[in-house]
Amino acid sequence: MIKRILAFSFFFCLSLISLGQMNNLKNDSIYSTILQEQRDLLIYLPTELIEKKDTSIHYPVLYVLDGSSHFLSVSGLVNELAETSNSYTFPKMIVVFIKNTKRTRDLTPYPISTSNILPEEVLKITGGAENFTACIEKEIIPHIDSLYPVTPYRALIGHSLGGIFALNVLAKHKEIFDDYLVIDPSTWYDDRKFSNQVLTTLAKHDYKDKSLFIAIANTTNQKDTSLVKKAKDLNSEHERSILEFNSKIKLIKNNLKYASKYYPEDDHRSVPTIAKYDGLRFFFKGLKFSLDELLAPEYQPRKEIVKYYDHLSKKLKYNMPIPTAILETCYNEYADIKDLKRQNEVLGLYQERYPEKAEKFVTTLKK
Repeated sequence: MIKRILAFSFFFCLSLISLGQMNNLKNDSIYSTILQEQRDLLIYLPTELIEKKDTSIHYPVLYVLDGSSHFLSVSGLVNELAETSNSYTFPKMIVVFIKNTKRTRDLTPYPISTSNILPEEVLKITGGAENFTACIEKEIIPHIDSLYPVTPYRALIGHSLGGIFALNVLAKHKEIFDDYLVIDPSTWYDDRKFSNQVLTTLAKHDYKDKSLFIAIANTTNQKDTSLVKKAKDLNSEHERSILEFNSKIKLIKNNLKYASKYYPEDDHRSVPTIAKYDGLRFFFKGLKFSLDELLAPEYQPRKEIVKYYDHLSKKLKYNMPIPTAILETCYNEYADIKDLKRQNEVLGLYQERYPEKAEKFVTTLKK
């Protein structure tokens, strides 16, 4: 156990170094004919893809709005929990951070002329979400798909106005993404007419195999949400509108996998980081590959490892091969505790799936 804790500390330090050097982030850009402007992207790539260690592996893609604000936290989260800490909490992912040009234009669902919250000058540029959605679907996604080995699985993260943009996509263009992580959304937009339209649309359609996680921040400094719901002042409208939306969406029967969480200790600005973690955990619930579970007496590696990757393949809509690194890690875990039976089970699976690589691995062990 001490050996494994020391190993974790070592890998954690490596993750900090990796993040510090930003080796996994790549600048990219496309010209959008739909929006008639250049759109900058920042792309996080798994280390093994950068180093071209295994060209057979394909990756799910996570798209993040307000990319300049969220790239550090999301890339760090994915880097540590999918790659460098050996926790295998999430599958390794490609993350596309979409930078803003005209944020209010792109993220608001339709034009409005009056608002108690948005300034008059801002109102003049509202309503470009459909064009921005078309840009993502017809230009950005095909661009990413042409450059990288991706699975059909895609998820979207949006915060604040980005949250209502994500809800608009879910309601009107559900086929673009599989999972939607909506963080403290501006459901007050157009005096809640927009959020009510979303609820009406969600109630009319089937959302099987789609997931939605909504994070709700404490923006009123009042931790008792029952009191917030009774308030009538403008300053509480943001939180009240989300609480109402959350209550109503729970009543809809449409096969949508839904969860929400209230964060009493976090406000609108601090909630995104923890919400990203919780939302991604929700999307991949039951799909953490646990090395601790591997050591449980009842664990049968030859059966359970295959079963795990079958479940992951179903989630990602792609036949995910068992990585050789996983098989070698499992083999070494059993070697450390001198569990020869399960050690040989893993080796047998390795030899069955990758005979040449398994032979090289065995040869290395004998040296």
